Amino acid sequence: MTNPLTKLCFLLASLALVSGCAKMTLAWADLKPAGPSPAPPALGAFAGDAAINTPSDWEARKPLIQEALEAEVFGAFPDASSTRVLDKRVLNESAFGGRGVLEEWTLSATAIFDDRAVVTKPFPGHDGFLLELVLPAQASEPVPIILMETFCPSWEVISDPAVSRPADAREMGGGPLGGIMTYVFGRYICTPPFEMILERGYGVAVLYPNAVPDRRSEGLAELRRLSAGYEDDETRWGAVAAWGWLFSRAIDALETDPRIDSQAIATWGHSRYGKAALVAAAWDPRVAAVVAHQSGTGGASLNREKKGESVGDITGGYPHWFAKSYAAAAGEEDEMSTDQHFLLALIAPRPVLLGNARRDVWSDPNGAFRAAMGADPVYELLGSDGLSQPRLDDWRPKSDIAFWLRPGTHGVVKEDWPAFLEFLDAQLKN
Repeated sequence: MTNPLTKLCFLLASLALVSGCAKMTLAWADLKPAGPSPAPPALGAFAGDAAINTPSDWEARKPLIQEALEAEVFGAFPDASSTRVLDKRVLNESAFGGRGVLEEWTLSATAIFDDRAVVTKPFPGHDGFLLELVLPAQASEPVPIILMETFCPSWEVISDPAVSRPADAREMGGGPLGGIMTYVFGRYICTPPFEMILERGYGVAVLYPNAVPDRRSEGLAELRRLSAGYEDDETRWGAVAAWGWLFSRAIDALETDPRIDSQAIATWGHSRYGKAALVAAAWDPRVAAVVAHQSGTGGASLNREKKGESVGDITGGYPHWFAKSYAAAAGEEDEMSTDQHFLLALIAPRPVLLGNARRDVWSDPNGAFRAAMGADPVYELLGSDGLSQPRLDDWRPKSDIAFWLRPGTHGVVKEDWPAFLEFLDAQLKN
């Protein structure tokens, strides 16, 4: 280990592995679900309502659950929203070895709280945020789309010099830092396998969610600006809710394009953006399927009786991600009226893949599996098979709640994308 860059990689890897969502231990996730059932039961009494047993009862209950999750976890969503397409450009008609057509769309989104409309400003002087769209070059009919939010800027996710890069943009994943991120978090942490995805017949829409920056002070300031008409600071929306909202604003634009199958748009996200992918589907019925990889606390993992990252850990480390009310619940999770199985239940009966890794106990695979068990009665009520696997490692991609568990730790590695595509093939192509 004499190479200076290699030493730097190991140093930064060591730092990453003891902080935030990348923290790991020597523990291994149990392969059988262990712990109490999620409370309260998804179909039980809730917010003054009696227990329910019909699909129409569930439809009536959904707004109550959304209100409770907004009040206790994510913060309030806008009263109304709108999206404008400012520009569309074809960047490369023969991208990825001729497999795809690369386009760049510039979108502008407006959030309305109490009649006050505020427009996104991802960079000073820029109303628009970028959506990079890659479509299969030889598609003869509308294609399904994997809509993803990424850690790295789109101009680094897609290595095409035609992709726009604002002059005042921060370097996030390129150069030595990109190599370090890949070394620590897997080869696909910044860039998905575009060639593999295109050959399977999917388009990819890449959204770098910098309209709400993932930085404490700047993120909180932008969230406050976008929700200027909202007065309750305890339940003001956090970044996870806003990132979920940005997924929906991208769908506003994508569903108008006849080359895209608007009934087959899947949200994809890893870690914090896995949380946002779930939130998008829970509030937006246009999301056809979800791949939420290692979404952890505040995502698919339960708040009660959990392992790994606690509510106190995540809200202390990332105070801009959630409503302040979520931080206030730290240590008193049993007093919350909801838990994360309700987030999954709101997606029913649409298919969702919960990706995990055996040694990523910080993201609590066991808590995510138990949350899936808690959402399963709603899926079954709505005529779905829901969660059919009895163990965390019994991979069943055709199930509407599919649980993927691989060896290893936090990141996106070579084993993950074949599983993601197997799930999407089973769910979107049939």
